[in-house]
Amino acid sequence: MSEIKQFRRLQVTGGSTYTVSLPKTWIDELGLKKNSNVTLIKNRNDSITLFQEEQSKKTNAIALIGKKDTKESLRRKIIAIYLSGYKTIEIKTKGIEITSGHRGAIRDLVRTTLMGTEIIEASSEKIVLQVLTQLAQLSFDVALKRMYITATNMHQDAIEALKELDVEQSEEVLKMDDEVDRFSLYLMRNLNLSLENVQVLLDSGLEKPSDCLGYRTVVKCVERIADHAGLIAKKVKYLNSPIDKKILKEIDNISKESLTVFENSVSALSKRDYEMAEKVASSVTKVIEKEKSLMDSLKPSDNIAIIKLILEDIRRTAEYSRDISEIAIDETVQSVIEES
Repeated sequence: MSEIKQFRRLQVTGGSTYTVSLPKTWIDELGLKKNSNVTLIKNRNDSITLFQEEQSKKTNAIALIGKKDTKESLRRKIIAIYLSGYKTIEIKTKGIEITSGHRGAIRDLVRTTLMGTEIIEASSEKIVLQVLTQLAQLSFDVALKRMYITATNMHQDAIEALKELDVEQSEEVLKMDDEVDRFSLYLMRNLNLSLENVQVLLDSGLEKPSDCLGYRTVVKCVERIADHAGLIAKKVKYLNSPIDKKILKEIDNISKESLTVFENSVSALSKRDYEMAEKVASSVTKVIEKEKSLMDSLKPSDNIAIIKLILEDIRRTAEYSRDISEIAIDETVQSVIEES
């Protein structure tokens, strides 16, 4: 415990300056010396953070693969390293050639999923990826808004494809999901780095490390909403005949209400508006009741199973939006309470 926690007494030097001594072992481990510049931050939780401007950053990670590694296991390994914050990722083998299947999987992953990542070296036994995107190049709010817009467009296009039984449009919706995944992983990477590096935290527009916990949940919620839009699109090709116009109109209305809840939840989080977030959380119940009412009124038909699954996807969009609003409530509750 003495290696990570020590007690020091404040000293007064001059009329308005206080000083505190730091253990020499800590200074040596951090690579600091006399006249090194450090930054102090007063946190909301009444603590003080001291850090050096140029903190050490993770640079290179090596991932060893073999013929027995599946494409999915390789994909998971690379994504995990990317999320950990490494700038360079080397994929190497032990004296054998990288298979064509593995090469293709790595290229697809870089092209469709890992934002700001390029293949900078490729040989028979090694492929090197470099993350070129600067840390926190996009603030959290800006990147989240792009995710939200793409997820909303996916949902709207999926409903339009449903109305027109347009399989081609539904397939385009599924392609948009890659963009949401790219932003999701980018934000997760920065949130992970923000826990280790205060400068990344500040550059991302966040105020304290605990923000990362709630915002991680928000990112996953938006990603799930996009997934449900994709599921709606997938079901279009399984419809045997057009959906009854009356039912289709009700589906469309519930869909629009669900997207309104989604929009308001993201807005409440961005504006840090407790009252708005509270209203969003309360409004989700109405969407769920309408979905249940339509579900109960459905009569047996060729498409009833698919319609029920589509309604469930729309309901889940509203429920994930409520989760986002609850994060906004947690983040802003201090604005409506008094401490004694």
